[in-house]
Amino acid sequence: MEDLASHSPLYEWDEWNVSEYFAFLIEEQYLRLSALTNKANLGLCIATGEWICARFSKLDQDTMPLEYLEAAWAGAVHMAYCKYIETVDDEWRGPVRGPLAIMIAIVNDALYGLASDPEIATRACEMYNLARHVLPTTDAFDAWWESCLQRLERFHTEAIELADAEEPDIFDDFPNQGAPVPREAFDPAFPYDPALAPGLWDAYLRNLDPSSNPFLPSVEDLADVEDLPATPYRYLQTP
Repeated sequence: MEDLASHSPLYEWDEWNVSEYFAFLIEEQYLRLSALTNKANLGLCIATGEWICARFSKLDQDTMPLEYLEAAWAGAVHMAYCKYIETVDDEWRGPVRGPLAIMIAIVNDALYGLASDPEIATRACEMYNLARHVLPTTDAFDAWWESCLQRLERFHTEAIELADAEEPDIFDDFPNQGAPVPREAFDPAFPYDPALAPGLWDAYLRNLDPSSNPFLPSVEDLADVEDLPATPYRYLQTP
């Protein structure tokens, strides 16, 4: 793959009208994404955010965006694993830090903004638009995106995952989001099978270090969260 980070930002970037670069839907794409589970769209959104981080990796040395995405992957298991964030506008301006701030905002909204729009498909569309706007070339990205989308369509549509789902709890604001899709599913070279997901998630959570990432809550902070899949920073319940 071409070194995307070696290119200077030559794309248009108007600080007063940034929404035009990402806040729109391509109808055919949106229809495909809206057939997926919310959790599948969340994973696609985060994975696309990693492309944006890679694009700017030589232009901005701030580790915060990647730290946030590391926590966001855990947040795909349960939102309590990723702390809510609002960036300070004056610290995130310009054609490099501006897109990074928008990337963070889109993922944060996918985790915490379902009350205003319960479909994470709209956030995946927006992240796709943002990535294609800032990437110097899009051939590799487009091929990756289509490969991931076909994989998700095979394993993680609402029709497949939710057909046999239990009746939603009337007290659950956002029921039937689907199973969290691990990061490995977004590597086309990885032989992904949904049966592998619990073990992959358990390994991911066990390898996180809350003391080194400000977006990850401590074990103590998670003690009162009742609906984690297992003990804090585990996905599989140990005997």
